[in-house]
Amino acid sequence: MEGFRMLRLGAALGSALLFATAPAYAAQIVFNVPLLGSNEVGGGDPDGSGTAILTIDDVALTIDWNITVANLDTVILDHIHSGAAGTNGPVVVDFGGQLSGSGLQDNDLANVLANPSAFYVNVHTNTFQNGAIRGQVPEPDAAHLIGLGAVALGLMRRKTAR
Repeated sequence: MEGFRMLRLGAALGSALLFATAPAYAAQIVFNVPLLGSNEVGGGDPDGSGTAILTIDDVALTIDWNITVANLDTVILDHIHSGAAGTNGPVVVDFGGQLSGSGLQDNDLANVLANPSAFYVNVHTNTFQNGAIRGQVPEPDAAHLIGLGAVALGLMRRKTAR
């Protein structure tokens, strides 16, 4: 009887482990996007420039952003568009004219992470309402990806050591 009870307990625990899910560990993917007027399709502000630092949480699909600009008049809009270099596309993530912010959740960020170079950051001003400065979102650099891999490996090793 005791053996049967242990067998049932083992089966129950095994089933619980089988259906248990491992916790998701978020990675913060950072993109450094140079912005220039010459990148605008049809031309933007010839003197304008800037940088967008985008940090995307790959699990929560949230973004923190900080956009710095130089030689531009008042910024009225800024966002991420879908579109390869040399083409215009629709807005997919709107920053609402704010040059910095955090915690904006948008499911379209999964697409940005999957294929960054198919998206661009665009900043609009009163003078250049179709776009003053623009920059394609680059692929994450190799050092960043190696670092993410090392973190994931460390978390996996720590979990199996318990």
